[in-house]
Amino acid sequence: MKKIYTTLLTAFYLTLSASPAFAIITNPIISNPTVASSDPKTYFNSVLAAVISIFFIVGIIYFIWHIVFAGYHLIASEGDPKKWESSKEEIIYACIGLFAIFSIFAILKLIGKVVGIPGLETLTITWPTL
Repeated sequence: MKKIYTTLLTAFYLTLSASPAFAIITNPIISNPTVASSDPKTYFNSVLAAVISIFFIVGIIYFIWHIVFAGYHLIASEGDPKKWESSKEEIIYACIGLFAIFSIFAILKLIGKVVGIPGLETLTITWPTL
């Protein structure tokens, strides 16, 4: 019982004696976080652009994944015509998917220009950096 009491007393003392750490937490996706509190429309546009950019990056990574495995299946087909055709179709479908991704990107930018949505007008694919 004394051990529990000592542990609780120590935890309570450390909680009271610790000074708070004040840190600024920023969202790396949103470029200007101070705008979020002052202008919700601009904040929504920046979040929309960030989410769309993330979807495009995931789509491009998915394309690269399929191209690599389609190439592996092409090499591993060992001359079997069915496997060869199957792997060629995988490559074709991956390229069609990449074309669809960039078509959607262009259509969203066009909609942004026509309708006047600033988040879509200035839409860019931002690659993550370290």
